[in-house]
Amino acid sequence: MRADRAKWTSQMRCSQKDEHLVMGECVSAALRFAIRVHTLHASIIALHGEADPATRYMKEQLYPWTVYHCFIGAAFSTLPRGGSYIPWRCLKIRAMAQAAWTLLGRGAAQARKGEGLRTRPWWALGWLVLIQACGAVDWPREPPSWPKYPGRQVSVLNGTWQFAFLGDVVLNAKLLVENVSMEPVVVPDAFDMRAETPRCSTCWPKEVTESNEELCRVCCSRAYGWQGNQQCWQTLPEAEREVAFESCCSQHWLRHRRGVALYKTQVEVVFNTSAVLLFGACALRCLVAVDGVVLADHSGLSPFSVPVTSAERQLRSIAVLVDNRFDPVTHPVHQNKYDWYQGGGLLRAVQFHSLQGPGAEPTYLAAVDVFPTTLEHVDLDVRAVVGSPAAQGLQYRWRFDDPHQGCDWASWSTVILGTASRNVSVPNARSWSPENPNLHRLKVALLSSGQLLDCVEVRFGLRRVSTSGRDILLNGQSLKLFGFNRHDLVASPVLSHEELVRDIQLLRDVGASFVRGAHYAQDQRFLDLCDENGLLVWEEVLGWQNTPKDFADGIFMMQSLKLADEMAAASVNHPSVIFFGFFNEGRSDDPSPATEAAYRGMANRLREKSRGTRLVSWGSSTTIADRYLQYADVCSFHHYPAWYPTTAPGDLDEVKEIPLIWEAYARFVEENFPSKPLLITEAGAGGLFGHHGPTEEKWTEEFQSLLMQMHYLSVFTNPKIAGLALWQFADIPIDRLVSTDDQRPRGLNNKGVVSLSRMPKLAFQALHLLRNRKPGQYFGLILPPQDADRLTGLFKV
Repeated sequence: MRADRAKWTSQMRCSQKDEHLVMGECVSAALRFAIRVHTLHASIIALHGEADPATRYMKEQLYPWTVYHCFIGAAFSTLPRGGSYIPWRCLKIRAMAQAAWTLLGRGAAQARKGEGLRTRPWWALGWLVLIQACGAVDWPREPPSWPKYPGRQVSVLNGTWQFAFLGDVVLNAKLLVENVSMEPVVVPDAFDMRAETPRCSTCWPKEVTESNEELCRVCCSRAYGWQGNQQCWQTLPEAEREVAFESCCSQHWLRHRRGVALYKTQVEVVFNTSAVLLFGACALRCLVAVDGVVLADHSGLSPFSVPVTSAERQLRSIAVLVDNRFDPVTHPVHQNKYDWYQGGGLLRAVQFHSLQGPGAEPTYLAAVDVFPTTLEHVDLDVRAVVGSPAAQGLQYRWRFDDPHQGCDWASWSTVILGTASRNVSVPNARSWSPENPNLHRLKVALLSSGQLLDCVEVRFGLRRVSTSGRDILLNGQSLKLFGFNRHDLVASPVLSHEELVRDIQLLRDVGASFVRGAHYAQDQRFLDLCDENGLLVWEEVLGWQNTPKDFADGIFMMQSLKLADEMAAASVNHPSVIFFGFFNEGRSDDPSPATEAAYRGMANRLREKSRGTRLVSWGSSTTIADRYLQYADVCSFHHYPAWYPTTAPGDLDEVKEIPLIWEAYARFVEENFPSKPLLITEAGAGGLFGHHGPTEEKWTEEFQSLLMQMHYLSVFTNPKIAGLALWQFADIPIDRLVSTDDQRPRGLNNKGVVSLSRMPKLAFQALHLLRNRKPGQYFGLILPPQDADRLTGLFKV
């Protein structure tokens, strides 16, 4: 608790550059509160008349005292404490809460004295102030990921919202006005994948010791599957184990429930200003309303924005209706067959940006895109949304790597968009690479008649990606990629920053240089970390094993192209993202015109959006039968030799054939597509976390480790193959209504080299040793001692 409190306090402190603003903002907050008190005063006069004793009492004593208290409380709260200031968003709450408790206390004291008449205004005003204090929480101001927005009032709406699960009802705007009971929840939130709270004191001894708490945690951990660690319940009859798990591990009542949910919150903004709402991800289908008016209907897992017109109010109400059911008519981009559990809710950050421009319609910078043309020059694409005729004579100014905070644009370069924004030289240019992930920044200011309308700061890296024959080149140097496919999932799709950092650290520790983001647009915070740590990324549009029926469906294609646009726009400035992908394992062997048009159209759209700064491809499970590889920059093949079918016993003869299979694919690409490299973007095997046995036995960690090593050794001794992305980094939850236990035991896709809770398996340890070996050291299979003698000849260098 102390650590959490210290962290919260450090986050809420103002930096030194803001200290001179604190007093003004506190006084401003106090003024707004005084206006509210005055409004209540006027309402009581209208209700009771000026002659009423309660009215006179409020006018003569209560009203001036309350305003005084608010100002004094705000002023005293700005005194420096330990060299820093508590910001005004905390001060207003504290001052108002102090006033509320004092008022309620005086009302209670008057009531105890039997002075009922004088109690009425104390109670009325006290409760109003308390409600205002609770509702006046100002949201964090710093965006959780790049870009930054120094020209806007940013409110990051990560925190407490009101929530209601409405059930299996028709999704429509009428649900916004229904009177339903709501409860507080913390956003981001996946309402059907919320964490359990184990009842350690119920199922384990009441004198819970540290060892018992650990036992409770292990028994309830979903790293062992949807019923926790089955060894904990083995003494019970099989029919009773599920009940035992649910009673001891307190499964949330909404877990895996599908239906419509309602999220609501409020944000205090500058009066009568337009705004932009930014969603990191909302799934599966979401209706977004502001002040009761529906502004957007969005499906899919990608960042999106919603323009918001101005209103003559300071408190804006935001409501989001979320439908996590599958519907092939309204949102076919989500399908229940997809091989991971698709959670519903506000899965990533929500931001509300108040703008400065005139007029009811927002005028703002919609995009600041940086496309490197060389390691010293970039093309800049700056686009503004002009919503108001009053925004005349628009000008743009920018500066690279501004050392100052804020948006002091007066000395920046003035640029007329067009040819002047092409082939722009970056001052003191430093290239980005995995070894030296140098990053530059660019600020752009949007002006109208000398008035600042908007200011955006982006971060980018100078790097060039291309191909040459069998090779993928970064800055002209050949790459040999090694890494993993990774879902943005733990037990939930809501990951903390610390969990993302942990994944980066594990990837680096195992020796990965490459991450394939499966199978949707990635969390921008994760991509920021990849930029900073030099990890290369494949990012792709939502989809999995899509069919000719999908490709002929106009709604599916329209939504897929929109998701491609949103993904490309969100990730345009991430140097780590070197691939854009789509239609993972789709039916690319189908000859129909609709399928051909789908692959050609999606490849062209992503190539157009990336302007040569990304390679375009898709994970092909049809491999040599794929009809559309001419549209790909890189041939990306999926194959799972020696693994499928999972019900067949392990066969060491099939394991021996793995190098020959990859060699055959490499020759096929070399002969048929000599200008295209070959990537192996999926290969692997399942291993149940904690399950051990003979190396040739499927589902053991030993067998998984053997196959993962065979794939690695085969690819990294073959110069015709440009790299490997093993499936997968971590175990993930799946939908048990879709996948069977013989394919996905424990309710998990168990092919991760780490568990759901990121505990390493044997495959992780073996790959770590292979990737971190020094020149001249042993390079071959790392086997258990009991199996080493009989399995040594499986792979020969």
